[in-house]
Amino acid sequence: MKHASWFLLVLSLFLLVACPKAAAQTWDYIDVPPGYETLNLAVEGDTTAAGLPKSLNRVYRLARGGTYLLNGRIVNIKKAPLRVWAADGTGAKPVIIMAVDQTGANDDFASCEGPAHFKNLYISGIDDIGKQDRYTIAVYGDSTKVILDGVHIDHSRQSHIRTYGNLTRIFFLNCEFRNSIDLATPSNGRFFDGRGLRADSIVWINNTFYVNSQRMFRTDGALINNIIFDHNTFYQGLYGQSTTSGWKIGGGLELRRGINVRITNNIFQDFNLESLRHPATMNPLDRMPIIYVDSLGSEPESNRNWVVRNNAYGWSPVFKSFWAARADTVKPGVFISPYGDSIFFRTQPNFKQSGNFEELIQFTDAPTSDSLVKYLTYRYSTNFTGTSCPDVRADRNGIGSLTTNPGSFGLEANRFDFDYPTTQLAYTAGDGGFPLGDLNWFPSKKVLWESWVTSAGEENGVVTEFRLEQNYPNPFNPSTRIQYALPRAARVTLTVYNALGQEIAALINNQDQAPGVQSAVWTGQDASGRPVASGVYYCQLRADGTQRSIKMLLVK
Repeated sequence: MKHASWFLLVLSLFLLVACPKAAAQTWDYIDVPPGYETLNLAVEGDTTAAGLPKSLNRVYRLARGGTYLLNGRIVNIKKAPLRVWAADGTGAKPVIIMAVDQTGANDDFASCEGPAHFKNLYISGIDDIGKQDRYTIAVYGDSTKVILDGVHIDHSRQSHIRTYGNLTRIFFLNCEFRNSIDLATPSNGRFFDGRGLRADSIVWINNTFYVNSQRMFRTDGALINNIIFDHNTFYQGLYGQSTTSGWKIGGGLELRRGINVRITNNIFQDFNLESLRHPATMNPLDRMPIIYVDSLGSEPESNRNWVVRNNAYGWSPVFKSFWAARADTVKPGVFISPYGDSIFFRTQPNFKQSGNFEELIQFTDAPTSDSLVKYLTYRYSTNFTGTSCPDVRADRNGIGSLTTNPGSFGLEANRFDFDYPTTQLAYTAGDGGFPLGDLNWFPSKKVLWESWVTSAGEENGVVTEFRLEQNYPNPFNPSTRIQYALPRAARVTLTVYNALGQEIAALINNQDQAPGVQSAVWTGQDASGRPVASGVYYCQLRADGTQRSIKMLLVK
């Protein structure tokens, strides 16, 4: 129940942010005109004669379609809340650009020395003369809470977000992060960097993250009390590493010492592309995981609660071919590493995984793989040099200075599109039958999901009886998803039988599962991994003394 209470608390905050009408709050707005230094002056001048903030309910409201050139970072006034929001409406997000000083140096967009909330902004990691910024937002102080809602961050060189305080609470909602790459130093390039400091809560819900050169999420092994990654799309992360031992290999999401962790309804595609590099003689060999788990060390493992459910992952054929050509010294990634699976998910009762499957998502208009293949080929052929690396950044506007190429700033008119066909298994594979990944690419589905999650609560608390839903798709070939609901924790068996009543495959075998909506995938194979023939099959759910069955049709 401790884990459930924590999630409900986080969910409540999400709903207040995502649905402003739910929050009965009166804001004091200052409308900031576009231009040079206007936002700096609005914040710095908003004080009493004693230097205190004039209002704790202040919102600095930026004009839709406006461009704001900053002369140095903005900072909380005496640690009072800092809120920078776009004006309501449907126009282009305000564009925020850092201006260089007399020496040609640039600065961060913001230093959060107290609570902060940024909403519906485009923040450029390219300064006005066309150089990359190091960071975008730095979070200082212990227990600082920062919310980013609808924020697009582009092109930071070292990290989009970096923290310097303990027990911070960071919430990313409806954001789009891309192009965190340092071509001269590929060991940089992160979307979040916790720098080894213990965090209280890190929450990512309905975001899209793509194209970076190092870890997307870095903690340096620090403890994190609470992690939620739900309905995110992760695409083209280049991180990899070398090893001589093959034991406890990390990956692009450094979640390993999370305590309460919930990773649900996400898409991970073309992740850890530099993969695991090793001497040809190494044996045995672990694999580089998307989901990385390790022991806490200083705290009891019994305090932990991990749920990894309904995630799709996959790698494009071009990358699989690239690794296969180097099979003697390269091992491609896996979803959960053999170490994490054997030490935690197979032995620890508070580590649960279900409904995770491999599927290559056919995004409508995502960045191509061409430049990444060139990058990987160059990096491998030069022993991973940081000199003259091919540019893999995905930006159809190009990259330039504000004077010579102002159109290079802001979102493209023909921006990338990460929705995908309704025929993909991922489209109905999420909790409640919703699509996996960032639901902002499916606006009508997101509206329904917000209503559903409001009424469902933790682990879909509206479940009042055992249910086994009809599989989808049906008929199917080659795979189908089977969704079921548990009103309470139960020991579950989910079995496929042929028309003669003979057992074909045990999808879930006498496994303890939490209450709520669960799912499994049948790939049309028997227990030995052999494809079965076309025909009618039955799926039977047995849980806590109850039994439910459905009929399925495999057509080849």
